[in-house]
Amino acid sequence: MQIVLMRHGKPKIDKNLRVNAEGFGVWVDRYNASGLDHECPPSGLAVERAAQCAFTVCSDLPRSLESARALGIEHADIHDPGFREMDMPYANWRFPDLPPAVWLVFFRLAWALGYSSNAESFAAARERARRCAERLADLASIHGTVLFVGHGSLNWFIARHLNSMGWSCPSSPPRKYWGFGVYRKQAD
Repeated sequence: MQIVLMRHGKPKIDKNLRVNAEGFGVWVDRYNASGLDHECPPSGLAVERAAQCAFTVCSDLPRSLESARALGIEHADIHDPGFREMDMPYANWRFPDLPPAVWLVFFRLAWALGYSSNAESFAAARERARRCAERLADLASIHGTVLFVGHGSLNWFIARHLNSMGWSCPSSPPRKYWGFGVYRKQAD
């Protein structure tokens, strides 16, 4: 059995602006609604790996669904909001104005330490990732090879759960756009 965790392609969104903490929340909403930057297509290796999978799972976010299509998959077998990226908290402060990348690091660290304003909690997100890993494993037991066109943080937590479930895995889950890792387990 195999599960391929692949990160979606590069989203088409302006990252070169400055926003306050409240504006960062608006930027996250725009990021979640954004499609792909078509000037950054998948590698031939990513397309080849996707074509080898019998079943495809995506989140319901445009960047996941459009990534599957860019890989040559016309329709994902499952597109489920449970497979969305982990929520990003934000605050309602109107200061200071910083690049979204700075807010992203700040709020992701704050989230891991317990801050979850406007987002699911860290514990709830980890539990959701565990359920996603179990569902992908169940699908792999039925279909043999499953492709999940997912998201950076969620893929990282799914990979950890797959490892704890006895799946052999790469040294680290995919981090770059279009990056992927293949997770294997002998059928029971």
